[in-house]
Amino acid sequence: MAVRRQAYEWRNVMPIGQKVSLNNHPVLKPNQVHTIALSKDIPIDIFVGNIGNTLDIPAELKAFQYIVLDAVAVSHPTIHVQIYVNTTRYFENPDGTVSKGISGNIVPFPNGRNGILNYDYKNGLNPPLYIAPMQTWGIEITPLEDIPEYTGNDVTDSNIAFCFVKYLLIDGVDALVAKALIDAGWELSVENIQKYKEIILKNHILAATSELPPTISRRKRRV
Repeated sequence: MAVRRQAYEWRNVMPIGQKVSLNNHPVLKPNQVHTIALSKDIPIDIFVGNIGNTLDIPAELKAFQYIVLDAVAVSHPTIHVQIYVNTTRYFENPDGTVSKGISGNIVPFPNGRNGILNYDYKNGLNPPLYIAPMQTWGIEITPLEDIPEYTGNDVTDSNIAFCFVKYLLIDGVDALVAKALIDAGWELSVENIQKYKEIILKNHILAATSELPPTISRRKRRV
């Protein structure tokens, strides 16, 4: 089955003298690292924001891929995390305006860090976000206050900004099943994908073993 559980972790920590590491996690040596200063109200793309461990290109789905994005978390209580797909943001304010997302007070990473527990989203986003083929998506974090740079011995787990995202990647033949489920109004999950394929297989088996209609079974064979 071409369904894979994927996860990505962004960290605002780099070897001294570096700001960004593309498509790779930097090799970190104790006391030879630093964090990057983050400015208040300035959003940072954790995929292509050129701070910390990032990617060379934005996250974009191929023609036969779907994503079920079901969990995000962020390390610092004063940092908010937002999901975007193309130009649309996932989290909104009650008046319909785009918000900065949800904070580390709601979705701490790791869960329980600094005594903060994830109660509202402990089972992930509900409903999850479906990302369709050829769409570009990403995650932005926005500090609500300036976060200074820390260097060497001053770098600790408590002052390193983290962001975590977890999702299902569905591709190949299972992407066709995913589209059928979405069109039928089913929840897009591993269990429903498997169930749908079992229904299709069962129907084909029953069709192959059923009796032929009289109009066909009585028809004379051609030599």
